[in-house]
Amino acid sequence: MALPVSDKAPANARILQERREKLAKWKQKKAQFDQQKINETRQPDTNKQSSENQSAAARSKVEAWKRKKQERDQERLKEKIKNENHGKRSKRQKRQLAFDMNEEETDKRAVPLFKPMGDKLYGHQATPEEQEQREENEQIDPLEAYMKELSSSAKISNHVSGELLEEDGNDLELSGQEDDFDQRNEDDARYARMAKLKSKKKVREMQFSQDDLEPFRKNFYLQSDELNNMSESEAQELRLAIGNIKVKGERCPLPVTRWSQLGLMTDVMNFIMHNLKYDSPTPIQSQAIPAIMSGRDVIGISRTGSGKTISYLLPLLRQIKAQRPLATNETGPLGLILAPTRELALQIHEEVELFTKNDLAVNSLCCTGGSELKQQINMLKRGTEIVVATPGRFIDLLTLNTGKLLTTKRITFVVLDEADRLFDLGFEPQITQIMKTIRPDKQCVLFSATFPNKLRSFAMRVLRLPLSITINSKNLVNENVKQRFEIFPTDENKYRALLSILDKRMKEEDENEESELADDEVNDDKAIIFVSSQQICDFLGTRLENEGYSIHTIHAGKPYQERVNNLQNFRHTRNSILLCTEVLSRGLNVPEVSLVIIYNAVKTFAQYVHTAGRTARGTNSGEAITLLLSNEIPAAYILRKALRDQEIESHDPKLVKELYDMSDRFESGMKDGKFKISQGFGGKGLDNLESKREQKQGEERKTYGDPQGNGGEKKANLTDETANDADIKLQVPKLQYVVSQVSNPNGMVTFTAEVNVNDLPQLVRWEATKNTTLMFIKHETGCSITNRGKYYPEGKSPESATDEPKLYLLIESQQEKDIRLSIELLEQKVKEGVRKAGIQSIKDTKY
Repeated sequence: MALPVSDKAPANARILQERREKLAKWKQKKAQFDQQKINETRQPDTNKQSSENQSAAARSKVEAWKRKKQERDQERLKEKIKNENHGKRSKRQKRQLAFDMNEEETDKRAVPLFKPMGDKLYGHQATPEEQEQREENEQIDPLEAYMKELSSSAKISNHVSGELLEEDGNDLELSGQEDDFDQRNEDDARYARMAKLKSKKKVREMQFSQDDLEPFRKNFYLQSDELNNMSESEAQELRLAIGNIKVKGERCPLPVTRWSQLGLMTDVMNFIMHNLKYDSPTPIQSQAIPAIMSGRDVIGISRTGSGKTISYLLPLLRQIKAQRPLATNETGPLGLILAPTRELALQIHEEVELFTKNDLAVNSLCCTGGSELKQQINMLKRGTEIVVATPGRFIDLLTLNTGKLLTTKRITFVVLDEADRLFDLGFEPQITQIMKTIRPDKQCVLFSATFPNKLRSFAMRVLRLPLSITINSKNLVNENVKQRFEIFPTDENKYRALLSILDKRMKEEDENEESELADDEVNDDKAIIFVSSQQICDFLGTRLENEGYSIHTIHAGKPYQERVNNLQNFRHTRNSILLCTEVLSRGLNVPEVSLVIIYNAVKTFAQYVHTAGRTARGTNSGEAITLLLSNEIPAAYILRKALRDQEIESHDPKLVKELYDMSDRFESGMKDGKFKISQGFGGKGLDNLESKREQKQGEERKTYGDPQGNGGEKKANLTDETANDADIKLQVPKLQYVVSQVSNPNGMVTFTAEVNVNDLPQLVRWEATKNTTLMFIKHETGCSITNRGKYYPEGKSPESATDEPKLYLLIESQQEKDIRLSIELLEQKVKEGVRKAGIQSIKDTKY
């Protein structure tokens, strides 16, 4: 039976009074400890003995407390067994039994504390297993830790005070510590989750052995007898006649002039000639396809719209069909194509599907950010031979399910399309990670309209003895693009000119529609307007829509699905207009585009090349109109270099003079250091810069006389720039080096090269061996390069085998291609040294 309320109330008051007395005693103890600590700080020597005595007393108290605790735990265990034998009791009866215990230790036990490592529920009776675990956790007692800190003169912390409060049963003081403990655990768990998510994006480098690598065939090309019988001079004439093809590399096959010379299947040839309307290979196709089908790594540089996609698709499909098909448990892919933007990846995938739609043995998949990831995973699980992807999404697939979803063991063909743009957008780390997961004997090709020298070192690390194929390098702007320009004083005048161009285009479309009704022919003339920013794109789009034009707008700030829908509507709507930023200046292939309007001035040569190349795709012709403001002098300089002579003559002479004046102002500012053209990722050699430089040098020779025949007095009038290119005729020395292979005791193979620099001219030798040169080569190639030996003047050499050898550079690396790249970079530094030596010789004879 439960006690009446009147009898229970005095018992509760008595227990509360006892708890208050204990709390007061503890506060008194704490005040004594604090005072003792202050005294010890002031007089450490006199209080040392008393502190040791107090520590001993405290330890004895701890031992006594532990013994009492063990006795209490045994009593609790006996009570639990007894309660189980007599059946369940009500909560009121259990509470009554707790209050009837009068000993001091049992009063503390009557109100169980919430401990982080103990029971989670108030009043929960621990099982024997839980009790044993709790005893293990309480081996390090809080009071003992506190007394140890006190004996070593440590600072008394609030944490220790909280532990003492736990011993005296102060639940309120302990709850704050419990909250801090839980918060720390929660923070640690959150940081652990973040670290785990971050680590998922890291791609593990694959280590391949010869047993793991399945052999595959690269060479599928057999050169025809007609090409085999050509002499070297006839081959050069053929390359010049096809498209001024420039080839760097050894053993490059000759270009083909007919599709039949490639040994393609009949249905493929018919599809290319009848469906794609390629009667004969384009210049890049005629040279790149034989080179890739021969198994070589290739760097292809050609203008926009020249058929680069087919140049790597045909060899890729031929290599895939020659391999073993994917097994049931293999996801693939066999071929990987990386593109910088979603739109370009989708376009490449569409062309892949054109060649594979009737071939059940080859499946392709497009993987880009913003698209359905679940669907891509399901298709990969069924097996995919070709994957077209952006680097970020492909890394997502590589890291899913701890790297078990997608395997790269079967990838034998890798394509980097618009390679310069990939690195321009900062994808170099991702591409490097991806390449580390692919077998080293893969075939890799890079294609773009521009390929600057700063990417050369990366290409040499990824590609193996590549062939560099450049088409029409002196004029990368498509010959089928007619270039025009207009100059305006204000933005409003420029906007009115844009409306005039669009109105004129609309009238021509109306006239064409009337003639089409009579001739039963339908023409589709699309237009693209390029602007410099998202804000201008939205603002200009609104103004044009208010004028009554139907505009399709695309920029990076719009949702992915909206961009896809607008692009599809632009493709399928007749005579449509697309307003976009530079995001679509690369790779967009819409053959019906006949007009490109560059509304905002471009900043780099490469940007102008790609933007103007969105028209005149394939064999079509088109027009590119640039709208300039009178203060946009850098764009005037770029435009002047890009325009052809016949295009300049077709403009108003007053307009041409204004363009020249703007360009001259910018060029003079560059000479003074006031202006600087943005190099971007290319632009030099955009057109006939070499011929213009030679023309300028010829005019200077006529004005100042021939330096070769009139001595140093006339040569003094030449600038350093002219001297560099025209008057320095020093022979560039050929580096003498020996590459050797060394096997270490641990089985690793190291390649070394000894490059002789002792016999180089003084300035050239200094340029090649200075610290900045060596650090540059180390950074670009990862090789170890050091100076060895000593310098011997001309005519002298080591007299015996014990003497130091002549000065040379020792290059060491685990990859032979890194050694070759280091030597190539060193040769460039030697050329710079020769150039400086020539300038110095001119300055020495100036007076």
